[in-house]
Amino acid sequence: MRATYARATVLELGARGRLDGAPFTLAGRTCVEGRRGAIWNEWRMRSGDPRPRFLVEATGTFTVYEEGSLAPAFDDLAVGEPLDTGFVVVERGEARRVATWGEVDAAPARYAYADLSARSGAVATIDFGPTDPGAGARDRPRVYVGRRVALAALDLAVTGREAPWLVAAPDVSRPRGVETWLDVGDEGVLDGVRYRVVGALSRCLVAASRVAWDEYLLYAPEVGLRWLVVVAGRWSLVEPIDAGLVDASAGAAAVTLDGVAYQPLSEESARVTWAAGALPWRVEIGEKANVADFVHGPWTLSRERADDALAWSRGRRVAPSAIATAFGKRALPKPDGHDPSDP
Repeated sequence: MRATYARATVLELGARGRLDGAPFTLAGRTCVEGRRGAIWNEWRMRSGDPRPRFLVEATGTFTVYEEGSLAPAFDDLAVGEPLDTGFVVVERGEARRVATWGEVDAAPARYAYADLSARSGAVATIDFGPTDPGAGARDRPRVYVGRRVALAALDLAVTGREAPWLVAAPDVSRPRGVETWLDVGDEGVLDGVRYRVVGALSRCLVAASRVAWDEYLLYAPEVGLRWLVVVAGRWSLVEPIDAGLVDASAGAAAVTLDGVAYQPLSEESARVTWAAGALPWRVEIGEKANVADFVHGPWTLSRERADDALAWSRGRRVAPSAIATAFGKRALPKPDGHDPSDP
């Protein structure tokens, strides 16, 4: 397994880069497995700055963290709820450190954590200490406040075009009647970026199983992970959005992102009917999530909540002809009927 974790990165130990004009070296790496099998890497950044810094590589995003202030108790955190500090809780759970390389601090194998997001664009993670019985308790949680950075801005070399941190989908046969338009391994160029299809899944509404759609997971080293979602012949290129950037104030009819109001369209429970390739988490056939959509055509803002996690994403409509041309496919079906998110 250590060899597998060794490949779960696009960076290399000892690589040199620059942050805000100052040089640094990736001196140590800890590979961590979180909830539902999600994998991320925590890189120690050695530089002339005495403050410890870490570069976290997770699902195609890169975040630089520095240690911050005190945190609330783990049991006081509820996913989706805002804190007095301006952060929103987006995930909480237990993680385990599965492998280390280079310069790393001694740390418990298993620990409780919470991830946060703020309207300012800042993110934070809280390490609440060990969860193994007999491991002892920490006198206080450790808080790390970070900011997203583009890989290109760090001047770090990328080792390949593969997406190495993903989890294999269940080995099951495709249900009868499920037709896929793209295949794992297909490559295509959208908006000047060459993507590779690395995974796929189909979902349907729990209350109306005939209402179904497909989601194709794309990867490109330049931007990380994206999704292509097709519903009734309508394709959207979907990117993740930090939850703290979305103003979803209680009682408000619409939600706001970047000053734009998105009107509510639907909120339903959806379940996974089939999956293939590799995905950011350990998928189970039949697993359910609450999915809500908000529209400001041609954009759709989506919220997904499951267990102890909250995720937001934004999709932009792409013409079926553009998808067919990009991936070298036959003509794709035209959209069926009218949709509120139509341009």
